[in-house]
Amino acid sequence: MKLTAGVSPSDLRRLVSRLREVERKQMPYATMLALNATGEAVLEENRTLMRKVFDRPTRWTLNAFFLRRATKRKPEATVERKDAPRGRHYLEVEERGGTRPKTGIERLILGNVAYEDHIEAVVPARGARLNAHGNLPAGQIQRALSNIGAQQDRAQTGTDGSRKRSARAARYFVPKPGQLSPGVWKRQGKRLTKFLSFTDRLPRYGARFDMEGHGRIVAAREMPDRMRAAIRKAFSTAR
Repeated sequence: MKLTAGVSPSDLRRLVSRLREVERKQMPYATMLALNATGEAVLEENRTLMRKVFDRPTRWTLNAFFLRRATKRKPEATVERKDAPRGRHYLEVEERGGTRPKTGIERLILGNVAYEDHIEAVVPARGARLNAHGNLPAGQIQRALSNIGAQQDRAQTGTDGSRKRSARAARYFVPKPGQLSPGVWKRQGKRLTKFLSFTDRLPRYGARFDMEGHGRIVAAREMPDRMRAAIRKAFSTAR
């Protein structure tokens, strides 16, 4: 007795042709899904790494990177850093090490405040009150810059009520060299406290945030499983 599977050569050719057609249509979709899922994994582990290596990072720092998503026509997903508000991004220094670029506060003070001694950097004074993220409160910085004539918008005016409150509030000033240690000081009543310190050297940082290297490791680890899952999804939805 002769048994056959009942599949003719022509049926087999049609099946192979169909599989190739599904592959041609669905593989770009699967590749796009896998690349974007891998990019999302890299982005999330990037945030996890920042929480480990930084002291109380701000929301802006944690969201400093974004995913440029892949498409079927362009099968490439990249995790990129958002543009810095001004100039070079501080995360470059954290990643590679070295001296940091001038901050916005430093540029305003250096460009608008006459001071006889050399200033390279402006840093929080020892004992200055910091916010939950370890930074100086933005409101105090703006008042200090306004008081010492370094405010970016010098045309700012206040209401009569705000001017009366300002008269009772702390006043910030830059003492002449030799009077007090270099920096911005706060006077409130008879009490003097230092708010910002002037230094003649830029802070230098060691490399501690290898975003690119870590991202490559995560991508290599995640891509195989993400690709298998994407292929299953793509082929299950094929028509």
